[in-house]
Amino acid sequence: MSWLEGLFKRRRVYAELSEEIREHLQEKIEELLATGMSRKEAAAAARREFGNVALIEEDSREVWRWPSMEDLATDVRYGLRILPKRPTFTLTVVLTLAIGIGGNTAMFTLIRAVLLKPLEYRDPDRLVSLSLKDFHQNKRDGSFTLKRVDEMRASSKAFSAIGAFLKLPENISLSGRREPEALVGARVSANFLDILNVKPRLGRSFLEEEDAPGAPPVAMISGRLWRRVFQGDPQVVGKTATLNATPHIIIGVLPDNFAFPFVGTDIWMARPAEWSVIPPAARPHVTILNGFARLQPQVSLQQAQAELDVLNRQYVLANPDRLDAGPGVSIEVASLKDQFVANVRPTLWMLFGAVGFVLLIACANVAGLLLAQANSRLREFAVRATLGAAGGRLVRQLLVESLMLAVAGGSMGWLLAKYALYAVRHLTALQLPRVGEIRPDSMVLGYAVVLSIATGILFGLFPSLQVLRRDLTAELRESGAGAGGGSSARPRILGIHARGILVVGQISLSIVLLIGAMLLIKSFARLRSVDPGFHSANLLTMKITLPPARYDTGQKRNTFFGDLLERLASVPGVQNAAVALSLPTTKDWLGTNVSVEGQPVVDGAARFESITPGTFRSLGIPLRRGREFTARDNSPAALPVVIINESFGPTILAGLSARSGPRRTAPTRGPRQNWLGGDRRHRGRCARGRSGHRSRAGVLCSYRGASPANGLPGRAHAG
Repeated sequence: MSWLEGLFKRRRVYAELSEEIREHLQEKIEELLATGMSRKEAAAAARREFGNVALIEEDSREVWRWPSMEDLATDVRYGLRILPKRPTFTLTVVLTLAIGIGGNTAMFTLIRAVLLKPLEYRDPDRLVSLSLKDFHQNKRDGSFTLKRVDEMRASSKAFSAIGAFLKLPENISLSGRREPEALVGARVSANFLDILNVKPRLGRSFLEEEDAPGAPPVAMISGRLWRRVFQGDPQVVGKTATLNATPHIIIGVLPDNFAFPFVGTDIWMARPAEWSVIPPAARPHVTILNGFARLQPQVSLQQAQAELDVLNRQYVLANPDRLDAGPGVSIEVASLKDQFVANVRPTLWMLFGAVGFVLLIACANVAGLLLAQANSRLREFAVRATLGAAGGRLVRQLLVESLMLAVAGGSMGWLLAKYALYAVRHLTALQLPRVGEIRPDSMVLGYAVVLSIATGILFGLFPSLQVLRRDLTAELRESGAGAGGGSSARPRILGIHARGILVVGQISLSIVLLIGAMLLIKSFARLRSVDPGFHSANLLTMKITLPPARYDTGQKRNTFFGDLLERLASVPGVQNAAVALSLPTTKDWLGTNVSVEGQPVVDGAARFESITPGTFRSLGIPLRRGREFTARDNSPAALPVVIINESFGPTILAGLSARSGPRRTAPTRGPRQNWLGGDRRHRGRCARGRSGHRSRAGVLCSYRGASPANGLPGRAHAG
């Protein structure tokens, strides 16, 4: 008989075995009766000759069965009977393990999806990001001008294709189908899907001619927008969607988890340099494009870097006055995946280590509980040992019970991890890269199973070692003599009480976690205490997207925002209101190099902001000297004026201290403007803060000469 048949049909097989042995015994009795013995004498003689029937049955079963599996099944059945009899203990252990295993499983899923797995594109190791580094300004991840991107495409041989995208997501207004809706849009080069080797779910990608200025407006939409707004219409390709008051033809629907170049993007449009914030004449000269590319086969990252170093030197020599050129500027080639996750990698690994400590603390806690539980069961183990149970058999029973608890805790932890990951995927505030790829799979399930088994063995070792080290016979004698629950001698490991080791381990790990938590709280408190350069209390902000087709002139935009500010000023509780090109503490800003009359050019060091009168009052920013903007500064006949901050340059500020009156300044590619005054700090990154750190110089101008403002900060008090 095979062991498999014996495993699944053992009850029937064992019954047949017992019946066969009884038949043999009965045959022997009949033989003895035939010799003239009485039935009582024949039965006794047959049993003496036949031997112990129970022992014969046991020996026969050993031949037919798989002992280890059947013993394991017996231990499991015993554990299922005994654990529910201690519900408080069992529930405490399972919940403790669920928290530790669930947290580790969730963090492993995040680490694997975001950091470890390759990008879900063809040959992801061939995809690279291109960015500028400026050693003089200590700036990394700089952007390119359209001219530099075009020259790299024309001159580079190391890449099969070079693409670009607008470095910031664009606010897109979708209207016409229902209530207007603000969406996240991305402007990309026409070849971006070809570089990534991604096929649209429906329709096609952009064509090269659609990347040229003046081409018909077309767009691609995300899978979730397709289902939510267009009800999953399979005929959506070719239909028209009104984006920023301009009809766009939908040419394709992208896969659900596609999130390039920004998380949460719903609209993709071609012509990445045509940002509505930038006037058309200035678009070739501003650094607003991020680059990415696919390496040629057999070309390494080092070879591509060497080629771009040569091209960079040629470009800097030929274009010394451009914003993406300068003596300290270089191009950096890096893995596209590394670039995506660079900001979150340290945080995720730190959190993974933290939840690892939590699991170790949980194991030590559970081991202490099991140690106390095993001590209360010493009489039970002593009785079983007296009846013939070997020490290994008792240890296996304890380990099986520990594994059962670990499996129950792991199962509950798996459910907790799934709910936690669901929350992570739907919390937009986290802005995790590759969030669409965060989902449990067979690898994560295997990790959870292995972690549960390892955890069960880890915390089950202490009670098992205790049973092996104790004299169970002495325990039974002392118990029978009324000595209580067992010997007062406690198990020691290297001369230290086992419980003491667990307590010390828990305290040590808890202190490490506590120190880390206190450092994080202290860092957060310091961040809260940093002066951002404006008063954030009772400051409400919003973003407004003006359709370029409808508001195509500065006069129309001025009229809209003027009416808006008047209406806001009449709202009860609103003290001040203003409009700015970007909001405080955001990255939606522009840079420019500036020349001051009689002084050298400040190359690429100035940050450009467009604001309305009243912005400083709304943000609570005092002026060091000069005056604020007035409504007259926005009139077409007024002379263009600007306000600078203290970080604009020590040389400039020193000259201003020696001279009084207006001074002429001018962007290297723009109208000449007069200087009015300097603000104390602006948005934290525009001037020196109280901590004394250096920050970026800033130039602010009235919004008359700028493109439509898309931010509206306003100070409001509840009335």
